[in-house]
Amino acid sequence: MKYKHIFISLLVVLSLNVSAQRWNQRKYEFYYGIGIANFMGDIGAPTDANKYIWMNIPSTIGYNGNVGLRYNFKERSFVRASLYFGLMNAKDVPDNPKFYYRGYEMTSFFTELSVKYEFIIVKEKKRRTIYRQLGESPLKNLSVPTYIFVGLGTNFNVGKLQQTQDLANKTDNFVNIAPVVPFGIGSKIRINRTTYFGLEAGIRIAFSDGIDGAKGIENAQFGEYFDQYQFLTFNLIHKLRSNKKGLPKFKKR
Repeated sequence: MKYKHIFISLLVVLSLNVSAQRWNQRKYEFYYGIGIANFMGDIGAPTDANKYIWMNIPSTIGYNGNVGLRYNFKERSFVRASLYFGLMNAKDVPDNPKFYYRGYEMTSFFTELSVKYEFIIVKEKKRRTIYRQLGESPLKNLSVPTYIFVGLGTNFNVGKLQQTQDLANKTDNFVNIAPVVPFGIGSKIRINRTTYFGLEAGIRIAFSDGIDGAKGIENAQFGEYFDQYQFLTFNLIHKLRSNKKGLPKFKKR
C-alpha cells in the first residue's frame, strides 16, 4: 500500500510537470469552420435609436465560413490570423413598428481578413488522465477552455441593393472596403489529444456606413452610424507541431 501511494504521487507530480510545459509543445493551431452572420446597418434597423444590438430573423441573417492559424506565444496568450467569407443579408420588414420600413433589401458577398489577440480566461485542466487512472469520473474534471479576443481587420464586400417599394424596382450594385475591429469570446472542447471543437461569438465594428450600400441615398432617412455585424462560428481545431525553423508542420511526418 505504501509503494502504491508513492507511485501515484510520483505519477501526479510528473503529470503536473508535463502539463506545465504542454502549452509549449504544440504552439500552432489550424482551424476551420462555418457559422451564421447577423448584419446591423441602416437596412432593417430598429426605430429605437438607443438599441445598439439587434437581430431580425431571417431578414438580417446570413452565413459565413472561416479558416485561420493560431499561435501560442505565452501560456495564456495567443495571436491568430483569420480569413472569413460568406453572405450578408438585410431587409426592411413591413408591418413591424419596431423596425423601419423603406422598401430596401441587400445581399452582399464579403471577405474579412483580420489579426486578433486572445487571452485565456479559463484554462484547460491537464490532469484528466491521472484522475481516470484513480477511478474518478472524467466529468468531474471536465473543463471548457474559454478566451476573449480583440483585433484589427479589413472587410471587403460586393453586393446588390434593391428598392422594392416603388414600381420601378430599382437595383444598384456596390463595392465597399472598411477597416473593422473584431472582439468577442470563444471556447473549445477537447475531442482527443490534438483536436478540439470550438464555438465563438464575436461582433465587428466597421469604420464605414457603406457595407449595406445604403450610404448617400437621398430621401431614404438613413442614419450615418457605423455598420456592425456579428458572427457565431463552429470550428474544428487541430494542434500542430513546429518544424526545426519554428514554423507550423502540417504533415504528420
